Amino acid sequence: MSFVTMRQIDSTAQSIDALIQTGALEAARDLLRAELGPLSTHVGTVRVEAWCSALGLTRLLELPKAVAAAHVVREMRGTAAIAEFMAIAQTASAQGDEVAEFRALAGVYATGLLVWSGFGEMLRAYSRINALHATLQSRLSKDEATECLAGVMIARLLFGGETAEAATVGETLITLALDDTINKTARLRAATLLAPWFEHTRDGARLHRMTEVLLPLLNDPELPDITRLIFRTSIALADTYLGNKLASTAAEAFAADQLMADVDSYRPDGAPVQWLRFFVYRGAFEVATRSGDQARSGQILDQLEALVNPAEASQVLALHYRRSTRSLRSREYSVSLAHSQRCVELAHTLEMPQPIALLYENGVAAALLGLNRLDEARAIYVAIIAKSMPGHRLGYERMCALIDATVALNQQSGNDVDGPVAGDLLQQSLADYLRICGGRLTANHAQIFPTITQSVVAAIFAHGLGTLAFAEDVRAQGLPPPDAHPVSWPWLLRVRLFDGFSIEGIAAGAHETGKKGESKSIQILQYLAAHAPASVAAQRLADALWPEAEGDKAMRSLDVALTRLRQALPDAALLVRHEGKIGFDLNRVWCDTHAALTLVDELRSYVSASSGVKPTADALIADSRYTQTALALLDLYRGPLLPDSREAFARDRSAFFRSQVAGAVQIGLRAAIRLPDQTLSEEIVRKSVSHGLPADVVRSVITDLQARGEDTSRRAAQLSRVFELART
Repeated sequence: MSFVTMRQIDSTAQSIDALIQTGALEAARDLLRAELGPLSTHVGTVRVEAWCSALGLTRLLELPKAVAAAHVVREMRGTAAIAEFMAIAQTASAQGDEVAEFRALAGVYATGLLVWSGFGEMLRAYSRINALHATLQSRLSKDEATECLAGVMIARLLFGGETAEAATVGETLITLALDDTINKTARLRAATLLAPWFEHTRDGARLHRMTEVLLPLLNDPELPDITRLIFRTSIALADTYLGNKLASTAAEAFAADQLMADVDSYRPDGAPVQWLRFFVYRGAFEVATRSGDQARSGQILDQLEALVNPAEASQVLALHYRRSTRSLRSREYSVSLAHSQRCVELAHTLEMPQPIALLYENGVAAALLGLNRLDEARAIYVAIIAKSMPGHRLGYERMCALIDATVALNQQSGNDVDGPVAGDLLQQSLADYLRICGGRLTANHAQIFPTITQSVVAAIFAHGLGTLAFAEDVRAQGLPPPDAHPVSWPWLLRVRLFDGFSIEGIAAGAHETGKKGESKSIQILQYLAAHAPASVAAQRLADALWPEAEGDKAMRSLDVALTRLRQALPDAALLVRHEGKIGFDLNRVWCDTHAALTLVDELRSYVSASSGVKPTADALIADSRYTQTALALLDLYRGPLLPDSREAFARDRSAFFRSQVAGAVQIGLRAAIRLPDQTLSEEIVRKSVSHGLPADVVRSVITDLQARGEDTSRRAAQLSRVFELART
């Protein structure tokens, strides 16, 4: 199909008007018949109707050309074609031409899907297009069927309730798209509309096969450039959503950068096609986003915003939706909420079918969840579940389960519910979350809500509910551990140095001493754990473990031992060497030393508030966190670091940790001794002494109590007996 410039079309229109005025009606008829398509596209069907009336032409005879012209309107002007197709369908219905009506209604759906608009018109025509399909499906030619079935398939995808309702039509349409006896442009248009169907059916393999078969058509010089561009963009977009990569022979033709360059250079009337540029750039944004190129996706999104036609609500919606999802991935939840709320308003304006509109309501709920507005988020999810189709509910039910588990966690930590009740509620909520998620970790939960998901996952393992498959998901998705570094988290490696060395996760037998090189490898591991979370200079590590070595022999020995250690680890990347320093990947390795320092910092933060105002003694005592944290630290410490080691670094780090833990526990000790719970206080005193902390620290606190008054003196005397017993 050749394209006529606006100047030529205007000249043709003026000629028709002049011929009618001079009475040369037959010449006017011939000119109108010859150029009906371009004229309908650019001057509109109303003016063409007036000419037909003046010339005695019936639309019945010219409807096929009018439909063809409306397809050109769709490709050139986008949304404008919906009105053109609807006008043709009404004319065809009045004249009894069901085939033309069917073709025109199919064009409405084809246009609506591409430009994401016209939902009200499509919904109102839904029963009619289904009726025409039932009546005409056996009477259509191959070319007519290719055109019409595409519209039926889309109608059923959008309004039929389930993808299965479009399956039979889709299968027939695939056969037609691959039939080389059918018009090439019609085949590519049908394949363009099949791309979203493959996306819905999650059948990337068949999408590839169809694309490979149709690829040669893209080089056909008779194919309109704009049809080629729309096809390439639609296929690339569907393939992106499916997470696939096209075969190498097709890669260049469907590359996002090439598509953007091609659409920018396509200027049929001296200017680029606005809606098509928006369509192509939208697809390029999705490609960049799903590839993880945040800088690139942000750049394209800014370009996309510059292309928006403010009069096109669908384009405004598309921009806000992409801003909302990008903000959500960046955890800018307030920004995402504002964009999502605007999306809901625009979806209502566009009369979107409910299953699609729920997508934008989900955006609002997700942003509220990120903002920790749990009750509001849950209420929206419950409403979405009630309105969505059964096959679409699972994702929303998983979100509700995540919220319920978080609420139960908050209730337990905030003492909103009595202890045993809170524990039972939490246990049940965690079990429900695992059940609804199929025992796996949902990727979106980990990526978009890492803090909330961290807490739930940590609680799952703390309660002994985490399976091997769930642990593998946590590791595979790279969910970082909470700041508290709980030992029950699914670490790849666990290293303990307090009260003796032990390790979990390393190859069996790898830490046996006496074998050449292996004991030094384990000493490297111990050294790194003793200094965690800091990395240590490689030269310092070599000098510490090979103090007698001369020249660079220590560094060579270190490299050999590191190689052996990496071979024994579950993942060599657990050891990180960067800019001359060596350390652990602390998102996957747990060290009791690191966890202890975290608790030390937490205890110290209690008495050095960020506000600069230190809490009073009574305030410390009233807050059970201090005592509980002190107990947690003592449970972790257990005794001196590497007590059997002869290495100088072990002695130095043992003294360091003894001092750090003693000073921090003293804070919790002073609070605990004045608590009404005598058992708790006694436990802290007993553990402090038995774990080898300086006895004078404990004695000084008790002595201080004895000097305070009668009640506290009696308590101090009781604790003194516990102290002597523990020391003995």
